[in-house]
Amino acid sequence: MKFEKHPEEVKEIMVSNLVSISENASVKKALAHFRNMKGNSRDEPNIHDIYVVDKHKHLVGVVPLVDLWNASPDKSVSELMNKNVDYLKTKDDPEYAADLIQKLDKEALPVVNDENRLVGAVRFDDIMDVEDEEFSEDMYRLAGMSFTSAERARSSAILESSISTILKLRMPWLIVALLGGLLAGFVVDTYEATLEATFALAIFIPAIMDMGGNVGTQSSTIFVRGTALGQISEKEVVSHVAKEAMVGLLIGLLVGGFAGVAAFLWQGNLALGLVIFLSLTLTCMIASTLGYVVPWVAHKLGFDPAAISDPFITTIKDVSALMIYFSLAAALIPMI
Repeated sequence: MKFEKHPEEVKEIMVSNLVSISENASVKKALAHFRNMKGNSRDEPNIHDIYVVDKHKHLVGVVPLVDLWNASPDKSVSELMNKNVDYLKTKDDPEYAADLIQKLDKEALPVVNDENRLVGAVRFDDIMDVEDEEFSEDMYRLAGMSFTSAERARSSAILESSISTILKLRMPWLIVALLGGLLAGFVVDTYEATLEATFALAIFIPAIMDMGGNVGTQSSTIFVRGTALGQISEKEVVSHVAKEAMVGLLIGLLVGGFAGVAAFLWQGNLALGLVIFLSLTLTCMIASTLGYVVPWVAHKLGFDPAAISDPFITTIKDVSALMIYFSLAAALIPMI
C-alpha cells in the first residue's frame, strides 16, 4: 500500500471491507456469509480470525475460521467466539499499531471507532509499509538531512527537489560536522610534539576515529529505531544507556585487544600497542554511550533526535578520541 503522506492515525491505513458475522448467526449461516464476502472482495484482509459483532455493529468477539469449519452447522457463533479481543482504535498511532501487531504475531487486527463499532482492520503488510517509510525517513535524518514539517520527504521527494532545496536540507548539520573536524584538527595541533616524537602514532589515528564512528552510528541507529517503535520508554532510558555503555566497553576490549596486538607486532613497541588498546577501549565505550545519550538529550530539549545525532556524535567522539589517544601517548612516550 502506498501513502501520499505519512499516516498519523490507524484509520488512514485500515481496510474497511472485511468479513464480520453476527453473534446470533448459526455456524452454517456464518460460513455462507464468509464465502459470499470472500468471493466479492479482492482486497479483504487475509486473516484466519473472523470478527463477531452485535446488532449495533459493536465488536463483541472473535472466532477462528478453523473453529467455524469444524463446528456443528446448527451451533451459534456466540458459543464459539472468544470475547477477549485485541483491537485498535481509529485514532491510534500507526507505530503503536505496528508494535502491537508484531507483539501479538497477528496477520491483522480489527479497528473500532469511539463507539466500539467495528469499522475496519489493519493488515500486517500495510503496517510494515508504514514502518519502512518511517525507517527510511529516520535514516535520512541520521545522514544529516533535516526535514521541515511541510516537507516530510521520502527519497523520491529529495531526488526531485531543486539544488537549492537539497542544499538547505543537507548543509546545516554538515556544517556542524565540519566544525567538529576543525576542532579535532586543533587537538592534533596541540599534541604536535607528541606526534613528531613518535610518528607511528599517526598511522593508527584513522583506525581509532573510524571505529569510534562506526560504534556510535550503530548505537544511535538502534536507539532512534527503538524509540520510534515504542520499545524504549522514558522510564527505561537510563537502564538502556547503562547496558549500551557495557556493550561499548566489551566491543572496545575485543577490538582494542586485536588492534593492540597488531600494532605491537607491526611496530615492535609494546607501549604503542598498549596505547592503541586503551584508546580503542575507551573510545568505543564513549561512542556507544553517546549513541544513546545524544538522541535522548536532543529529544528532551525538543529537537529531532534523528536529525542531529550523527553530526554531534561524530564531533564529540572525534575530539574525545584524539584527546584520549594523545594523552595516553604523551604519558607513555618515555616508554617508547
